[in-house]
Amino acid sequence: MLERTLLVAVIVLLVIAMRWYIQWRQQRHQGQLLNHVYLPLGQPAIIALTTSHCMQCERLQKPALQRLQAKRNDVTVLWRNVADEPDLVKQYGIMTVPSTVVRGANGELRHINLGYTDEQTLLQQIA
Repeated sequence: MLERTLLVAVIVLLVIAMRWYIQWRQQRHQGQLLNHVYLPLGQPAIIALTTSHCMQCERLQKPALQRLQAKRNDVTVLWRNVADEPDLVKQYGIMTVPSTVVRGANGELRHINLGYTDEQTLLQQIA
């Protein structure tokens, strides 16, 4: 009986240790998600998430981002395919395209927009 209790206790401790380790790795990884995407510091940036067949991306989001860049040439816009960024998609709960991730000039995450976002909203978010 004592042996079974000891075995159960060891298994429970192993499960707890594994859960803690997984959470620690995820938290450590969160801060690195945008770091692997080259975005120059000192200027705001927008990561536009799309797919190869996204019509809203081409007809709505792309022109909106082009108009935004015409107004603010200091904003970097980087287009990424969601199929190439599974960690970013999972971390920020991206469930639709187009989506935009807005980063401030000092590198902090400012906003995550799911679906089409017009240039006025994006201008307010990077201000």
